[in-house]
Amino acid sequence: MADYAQALTFSVGAIIAIIVISNPISTSAIFIALTEKMSRKQKQDTIKKSLTYSAGILILFALTGLLIFKIFGFTIGAFRIAGGVLLFTTAVGMLNPKTSQEEATDVPDNIALIPLSIPFTAGPGTIVTVVVLMSEVEDIMHSTDLFTGLLCALGVFIGIATCLGVTYVMLAKSDLIDGALKEGGRRVVTTLMGLIVMAIAIQFFINGIEDMLPDFMAIVSGS
Repeated sequence: MADYAQALTFSVGAIIAIIVISNPISTSAIFIALTEKMSRKQKQDTIKKSLTYSAGILILFALTGLLIFKIFGFTIGAFRIAGGVLLFTTAVGMLNPKTSQEEATDVPDNIALIPLSIPFTAGPGTIVTVVVLMSEVEDIMHSTDLFTGLLCALGVFIGIATCLGVTYVMLAKSDLIDGALKEGGRRVVTTLMGLIVMAIAIQFFINGIEDMLPDFMAIVSGS
């Protein structure tokens, strides 16, 4: 029988993690800086392209990320540790944010893909989060039951969709948000998100250590 409480708890956590690590506030700040001279239609086209790219990237890694690791011999524990380190550096950057003008320097013409999709909305941190969450879904399928695991997987995809929806609103209403928050307000929100990302990063690292500890102890015992 499905554990609905576990599925709900996991799904809510997944949604929050994906949104926070994606950091739509930061994406809206760079969007404002890069589209200053664009018409309204050009801005809308850029938003749609960026979110399409981001959706494709995140869904691809959600569906095939674990398979890619198995092909190349990566362990989930190692990836969780690497993801934790990566997210920790991301958090440090969020706690010490650059101005939108600094981030806008030397940006290519196709801003829908780079930098709005990569490395912002579907950056390494978000990809790592999605893949690690799907690895936890696999663990739940084995330890609990298939249906609970499927509900948790659905939660990850809802998290991706919610993240893209929030990002769309932030970009579409970026002018209003910029006027309301100003540079100082964006820094405050980004700093708070940075603290949450840092906590998630540390938890990823701890989970990775726990995953690898049995193998490490077996090697030590064997020697």
